[in-house]
Amino acid sequence: KKVYFLWVTRTQKQYEWFTDVIREVEEADTKGLVEMHIFVTQLLNKFDLRTTMLYACERHFQKLSGRSLFTGLRSVTHFGRPDFKIFFDSLQDEHQHLPKIGVFSCGPPTVTNAVDEACSATNRFEGPAFVHHFENF
Repeated sequence: KKVYFLWVTRTQKQYEWFTDVIREVEEADTKGLVEMHIFVTQLLNKFDLRTTMLYACERHFQKLSGRSLFTGLRSVTHFGRPDFKIFFDSLQDEHQHLPKIGVFSCGPPTVTNAVDEACSATNRFEGPAFVHHFENF
């Protein structure tokens, strides 16, 4: 059993209120059941020079300390929007033995539609079926 938690936010300031909750979950997760990823979308993509430098520093610091340079959390910080299809493909490869994988998303329709489309695209291949449940706000 595993939980992958992806938090997508425009700026780092918009999730700072939530870092204490994430830290508590990380400290309570002694069995490695939760893997968290934070996506800061205000920065462009990994091919932008500024973002590339931030990304390189973040990855290097994460490898050395096991924590994010920007948040101090074990959660991985990404810059740019998540590519849900690539993420789901990696989960499908890692969890081939499962019949299905539950996906839960909450956000505006543009986000939940993107997650739903990635689930549908991933479901075209053999492997676990991605079942999407969502809430819009």
